[in-house]
Amino acid sequence: MTYSQIPPTPETPSRIVAVMAALAVIALSGCAAYSPAALLHRYEGGVISSGPPPAPGLDSPWPNLASVPPRPTSISPADQAALRGRLEAANRGQNLMAGHEPPAPAAAPPPPSVPPLRLGFRPREAVLSPAQIALLGAFAARRAGRPIAAIGFAPGRDPAGLRLALLRATAIANALEVAGVPAADIRLEALASGRGGAAQMLYPRHKPTTPDAQDRS
Repeated sequence: MTYSQIPPTPETPSRIVAVMAALAVIALSGCAAYSPAALLHRYEGGVISSGPPPAPGLDSPWPNLASVPPRPTSISPADQAALRGRLEAANRGQNLMAGHEPPAPAAAPPPPSVPPLRLGFRPREAVLSPAQIALLGAFAARRAGRPIAAIGFAPGRDPAGLRLALLRATAIANALEVAGVPAADIRLEALASGRGGAAQMLYPRHKPTTPDAQDRS
C-alpha cells in the first residue's frame, strides 16, 4: 500500500495566524465586558460613578454635649433589696396565674451527728473531774438546740447500784446545766447494767443507745 502526502499551500500558515488573532480579540473583549472594576461602578441618573457611596450622617449637625442627660442617681442597698423583693413577688404571682408553681427551696442538709461522750467514774463514786466537766462544756456547745440525755451506769442491779447510776446521771446533768443547757433539755437515765456514764445528743425519731464507759482504775 502506498501513502501520499499533499504538501501545504503557502497560504496555510497565514490563515492559521489570522484565526488565532481573531480568537484572541474575542477573548479579550469578553474579559473586558466582565472586568472587576466594572462591577464596582454605580449608576446614578444614567451616569456611571466609580466612587464609593458616601457615609451616612455627613450632613447631620455636630452633637451638642449640653444635650446629654445627667447621670442617674444610684439606688441605696435597702431600696435595691426592696425592689428585688417586689420583682420576685410579681414573678411568683405571674407563675401562679399561669399555673406554674415555683420550685420548692432545697432542704438544708441535716447537721452532722455528734458522737456520744463517754465518761468514767471511780468505783462506787459519782464525782466528775475538772477535765470531764470541761469535756461536757465542749459537748454542750455542739448541741445546736438539741436535747441531751445524761446517762449513768452502775454494775449492780440492786437498789444500791440503781442509786449509784442515778447519782452519776445527776452529776452529768448538773455539769451540762452549768455549761448552759436548760434543765428542760436534759433527760436523766439511770441504768444498772454497765459502768461509768455518758452524754448523748437526742435526735428526732432517735432512741439513745446505752454506751458503756469503763471505770477508771
